[in-house]
Amino acid sequence: MNTITCPACGSQSKLKFRLKHNVYKCPQCNLYTSDARFDFSFKSSLELGSREIGLKKLRFDNFAVIIKSLKALKGTAIKGLEIGTGNGWWLKVCQENSIDCIGIEPEKAHQDYHDANNLKVFYGFYPDVDIKREGGYDFIIFNDVFEHIRDLDELIIALKADLNDDGLLIINLPMSDGFFYKTAMLLHRFGLSTYLNRLWQFNFHSPHMNYFNAANLTLLLNRNGFSKTDEYKLNSIDFSTAKQRIQSDKDISKLKAAVLTSALQLLKPVIKTSRSDIGVFYFKKR
Repeated sequence: MNTITCPACGSQSKLKFRLKHNVYKCPQCNLYTSDARFDFSFKSSLELGSREIGLKKLRFDNFAVIIKSLKALKGTAIKGLEIGTGNGWWLKVCQENSIDCIGIEPEKAHQDYHDANNLKVFYGFYPDVDIKREGGYDFIIFNDVFEHIRDLDELIIALKADLNDDGLLIINLPMSDGFFYKTAMLLHRFGLSTYLNRLWQFNFHSPHMNYFNAANLTLLLNRNGFSKTDEYKLNSIDFSTAKQRIQSDKDISKLKAAVLTSALQLLKPVIKTSRSDIGVFYFKKR
């Protein structure tokens, strides 16, 4: 198959990369879409301990930025929902800021952390699990999850139903016009596909289905009855824990991880001044 329908604008996306899964690019809105599927065995070439060390400080720092913005817009007397709560770090930050937020998560790998911290997590897939709130939620947030979902039109219909009339949809996700994605595409042109496969998370049970930029994400949400109210960039790497983050992929040897870590440190000045690979977008129902 050399074309698929673009989920953002409806055009025919053309085959761009032959990786572990095929990746297509829309000629109209530049959305990248894969033909990958979620692996319900929940098995991945991923070492959770190293991944958490490599991501925790970065995520908590970025969540603090989002929380500050959310409090400025809505205060703290609000109720929220996080879809794909994962390890529960967002819920923990909300708890520390007196924001009432529950989570929904298909896996139970982090249930001990959820329970130990008294986090409100429902297990299953959204919107199959009934977590409706009378009057709707004040905000619904995706933290590095929206890009993993295949049926976006059906998802957005459910989001509109679960948000209150003044509710915010917040999407925090990786961007296709950032430094690391562009670098991975360049390396792929020279026959090095490992890095592009890694960014798409094709070795994990929950791969990326899409890779957005600001324009095509906004196009998708506009087409489904939302208007963007704000956007900004977040840091995409914490250099102090970059080694652990690289080592979380079991397919990368220790030698290769050491080389990549050294390369990142050398490129640090360039990365810090380049376009970020993570964006946060705020939408309201029209």
